[in-house]
Amino acid sequence: MKNPSVSGRLRRAREATSTGAVVILASLTAIGGLSAWTTAGYAGSPAKIEVREAQVLLPVIPGQNTNAYFPIANTGGAPDRLRSVTSTSSSAAELTVHRMNTANGAYRERSESVEIPADGEVEMSPHGLAVTLRSDPSWRSGDRVTFTLGFQRSGKITVEATVRPVTPGSTP
Repeated sequence: MKNPSVSGRLRRAREATSTGAVVILASLTAIGGLSAWTTAGYAGSPAKIEVREAQVLLPVIPGQNTNAYFPIANTGGAPDRLRSVTSTSSSAAELTVHRMNTANGAYRERSESVEIPADGEVEMSPHGLAVTLRSDPSWRSGDRVTFTLGFQRSGKITVEATVRPVTPGSTP
């Protein structure tokens, strides 16, 4: 004959074990989800974008294509992505990257976007990322050109770039 107190205790132990297993499984699922959220860059402080000392080169031949450069800093805790660039003075501003072909010829290739890392910086340069646009024939050294940079998380940021000669020693 079975002891009723022992079978009751065994039943309660099985119920407690299955309840504990459910709690542990739910906790592990939550921890895994939070880890994935953090790894994807959605945790911490939001992206905080700053653009410093933007400049656009004055081409040697007025009205020709030229490049603009924007040092972009992200002082926030999440990455952001530059997805678009427009300018009031040019209908064809586009994000480009410097490339080399097999014959050592340089060219610029359109880029869809660029990541700005959390607590990091992207420095545009003639040998890397730039904004390529058609220059206005009326530009002079020292003029200001307005650009709107479109970021995935930070939205649109309007900046002014100073027109400067291609060579540092040139004067207007």
